[in-house]
Amino acid sequence: MVSRFIFLSIFLIVSLFGSNSLNNIALKGSSVVLHFKKPITKKTLFTTVIPTKNITKYVFDFKNCIKPRSVKSLHNLGSSIKSIRVSQYKPNVVRLVIDSYKKYAINYSQKSGSSNFVIKLPTNLKSTKKDKEIKTIFNKLKNDISKESKHRKTKAKKIKIKSIKIGDIHLKKQYKIVIDPGHGAHDSGALGGRYKEKDIVLQIGKRVYRKLKTLGFSVSMTRYKDKFIKLSKRTKIANRRGADMFVSIHANSVRNRTKALIAHGIETYFLDKARTARAKRIAASENRSLLNSKDMATKNVLLNAVFIGPKVQLSNKLAIDIQKEVLSVLKGRYSYVRDNGVRGAPFRVLVGAQMPAVLIETGYISNPKERGHLISPSYQDAMASGIVKGIVNYFKNRERELE
Repeated sequence: MVSRFIFLSIFLIVSLFGSNSLNNIALKGSSVVLHFKKPITKKTLFTTVIPTKNITKYVFDFKNCIKPRSVKSLHNLGSSIKSIRVSQYKPNVVRLVIDSYKKYAINYSQKSGSSNFVIKLPTNLKSTKKDKEIKTIFNKLKNDISKESKHRKTKAKKIKIKSIKIGDIHLKKQYKIVIDPGHGAHDSGALGGRYKEKDIVLQIGKRVYRKLKTLGFSVSMTRYKDKFIKLSKRTKIANRRGADMFVSIHANSVRNRTKALIAHGIETYFLDKARTARAKRIAASENRSLLNSKDMATKNVLLNAVFIGPKVQLSNKLAIDIQKEVLSVLKGRYSYVRDNGVRGAPFRVLVGAQMPAVLIETGYISNPKERGHLISPSYQDAMASGIVKGIVNYFKNRERELE
């Protein structure tokens, strides 16, 4: 009776504070689908990864949300997933924990306007039926809620990440990263058929964001939707957030129809003087939204801007790590992948960054074959995986240098 009273009291408090509710959890193939009353927003979602010796816990906190008693945890799944646990962690926070024997990069998504939140799992799971243990599970949930209400402060301290462990790699701090999908709104960027650079790079950026978030990094984006942001403001966003890294994502293009059928490949840039005509041309193309309104004298100053100091060397190293890992991932899965190298160029979007900053050209949208890759979700995901691996390797190498 006491435990029931505690549960009902907490649920009443939640009902008063919560503005959303988790109505159902369902397994569909290799995904777990959470059906909410209203769509989840970025401000109400917090994710983290807690690695232990035998189990990796993938934690999702949904703020301003309640969980009805009818929504149950899933146990005894008989796969690499031990269990999918759900609880009213706080009066206005629903917590979902995926206990996995296997370490992997979780992808989650929610279509615009949809109230279904989809979490990708590493294996197919069969929907489980209610069994004889349902009463025991329910009682355990009530006990967990009671314990959590008593030890909330202690748990909060334990969950706070001060370092990150990724496989055999242990990073000493939770680094802050800003991902910058290029262009947006009226600035479509390069065009290829009916496809626009701004849309492709936003999809890749979101995948990079989710993968880094899952690994435990503190990540944000300059834009989460089709929005225009001035080139001069993008690194300012990273500076205000005290970021440790700035990664701008773009797609390349050539206007000559004959060259468009030939030019392809991936290249990564850091801010420096253009040492080749190719680097200067690409920088001028990406800077077009700024330079169109400037006189020739101003253009010459901007196109010859030099980012002096140690950040040049660090940005160069970051560019090398990202280029190397992106190629490693893509060449293992796709043909027609070319290494166009790492170069310095005067990209306006990188000017003013107070942290290592790079710009990656993910491929040529003007080349029909490479455009087919760029619009493919699987290729976008592989590209994002390569970028993430490059970022992790950079931080790992940097920490070794400072030891």
